[in-house]
Amino acid sequence: MMRDSFVEVEFSDVYIELSKPALHQFIKKMMSQHYSLFWRYDAKTIYLMIELEDSVHELPFIRNTEFLTLSADSLHIYDDLLASALEKLLQHEKGNGIVKRSTEGPLYITSYQSGDIESMIEIDGSEKVMMNRNGSMIQYKDDGKSLEPRTIYNMMNLEIDYVLMELHEALLDSDEWLINSHKKKLKRLISRREQVEQLL
Repeated sequence: MMRDSFVEVEFSDVYIELSKPALHQFIKKMMSQHYSLFWRYDAKTIYLMIELEDSVHELPFIRNTEFLTLSADSLHIYDDLLASALEKLLQHEKGNGIVKRSTEGPLYITSYQSGDIESMIEIDGSEKVMMNRNGSMIQYKDDGKSLEPRTIYNMMNLEIDYVLMELHEALLDSDEWLINSHKKKLKRLISRREQVEQLL
């Protein structure tokens, strides 16, 4: 079974209420793929530790009587199988969250609301194209009307994060040209975000 050489999937603002059966399904599935799983408890949170070879991921759960709630501001997953399993949980258990998937090529950002894909953006550095839940492509730079201002605002925050990350790399490389181009892009994005903010 091949593991991808480079996988990084970031789940942010994740909130999934898992019934016990759903959680057991998930655990069975991971164990059948040779992961070892165990629980770690602290005062408020239960962590499901998922180990494979040299990597350990921990998923934070809040304890409730009927179900456990997977709740995290940000989870970085460096394992394709685990990332896909988590994304399926988001869909099946009607969770909320934003999934950023970096590939060798573009970056994909999918936003889930109650298990439905609310928006999907592909950032390949040049054109930003996104799909909304009925699958039609929106280039939201020209066509902001068909999207909720709140969605556009959230997407712009993600874009700004992404450019900040690129700027940080350019600063580390002392690449003057890139530093300036990222700074210009940030200025533009921030002023656009301010315009969107007026609509909220």
